[in-house]
Amino acid sequence: MGGMIISNHSFGILAGLYCMVFVSPALALDKALPNPPLTYVFRATTAPSVGAVKVDDVPYDVERGYGFVSTPDGNEQAFSVRVLEGDYKVAVTIGDANAPSRTSVWAEDRRLMAAPVVLKKGEVRTLSFIVNVRNPFLAQAEQDAVKAPKVGLRGDEAIGRTWDDQLTISVSGHAPALNSLTIEPVPARRVLLAGDSTVTDQAGSDYASWGQMLPRFLDGVSVANHARSGETMKSFLTTARWDKLMSQTRPGDIVLIQFAHNDEKKQWPRTYAAADGAYPAFLAALVADVRQSGAFPVLVTPVARRTFDNGRIKNSHEGYDAAVRRVATELKVPMIDLTAKTTTLYEALGPEKSLLAFGNHGKDGTHHNAYGAWQIACYVAHDLGAAGLGLTTVGADACDPDHPVDPLNYELQPADWPIMRTPEAPKQGAEAAPVK
Repeated sequence: MGGMIISNHSFGILAGLYCMVFVSPALALDKALPNPPLTYVFRATTAPSVGAVKVDDVPYDVERGYGFVSTPDGNEQAFSVRVLEGDYKVAVTIGDANAPSRTSVWAEDRRLMAAPVVLKKGEVRTLSFIVNVRNPFLAQAEQDAVKAPKVGLRGDEAIGRTWDDQLTISVSGHAPALNSLTIEPVPARRVLLAGDSTVTDQAGSDYASWGQMLPRFLDGVSVANHARSGETMKSFLTTARWDKLMSQTRPGDIVLIQFAHNDEKKQWPRTYAAADGAYPAFLAALVADVRQSGAFPVLVTPVARRTFDNGRIKNSHEGYDAAVRRVATELKVPMIDLTAKTTTLYEALGPEKSLLAFGNHGKDGTHHNAYGAWQIACYVAHDLGAAGLGLTTVGADACDPDHPVDPLNYELQPADWPIMRTPEAPKQGAEAAPVK
């Protein structure tokens, strides 16, 4: 793929044939949308392909259609290309002719696309993966594009890299070395995620969620994470997030559904759903909707909170995890039991060491950091691979909740974790405790 050249005209045809999405009003009204070159070269390790663009250290420019968007005073090198909504096969060539390198590759809002790669001086390697790009609009043929509905964005989403018309690739690490970037629209199978803050792509400080680590453990598919902090099943429906997800779901795709953290909050009466009432009913409705589209639903029990009591985890989701298991059994839906797996993980680490799996330097008992998210994503990938859905996993066989990887010695190092928000940007807020 690295040497493949497609003309601007061909790129436009492929985008039309393969992206299989509606164009957002912003793009539909912008006749000057540039057709980006296929290959961008940042440093000369080999002779650039015919038609490739040599990129200097230029900031992103809408008219040009590409440029760097690295966070000021951050530890990442982020490059963005203006593209249409859809799935893109991305190939990154990494390595340094003059020194050893260590490169972690991320996409959009801190999605880990590949395990960090350590290379000797002069070594070069090409990594390829699929990135999902989307915007918030739900343009439909029977509607006026200007008045098309859109997803209700909130928090830091407006300044993020997920809901825009750009494909952003970022590298980080002790000595990152990005040589070139090649993009190509592809008709990819999708794994779509619906959920809350424990699933979403966290881009601020040390917070992370399992959904953003999942691409690292899956091969040949596009992971589209529609989860968002604070979401319940009801709010996911009323803010058009489910509409957007379903509009992006095609026959053969897989939809993972994990809720409960916020549905169980009685102090949120508008979206509260009882474990023995509305909660399982909503789950069943979402399953029916996914199946109606020809896709495969997978139910996921909520990740446990770090609520130790005499060395054991007290289940703060009591009733809700059982409801997921019951619905999965009744409807014959594949189920991933993260409540059980994360409970085992925390207890295996113990009350003190388990702090190293959570955000805000361990002060948050609900939301994870890079280690916790990476570990849980590995469990999800393992179970998906064993569910008979035709998925290929990468490195997920070694993850065992009873014997967790040492949080101080796993594949990601502190320098690998990219900073994608300035200190002034909105951050993940503290979660209100559920009222039982």
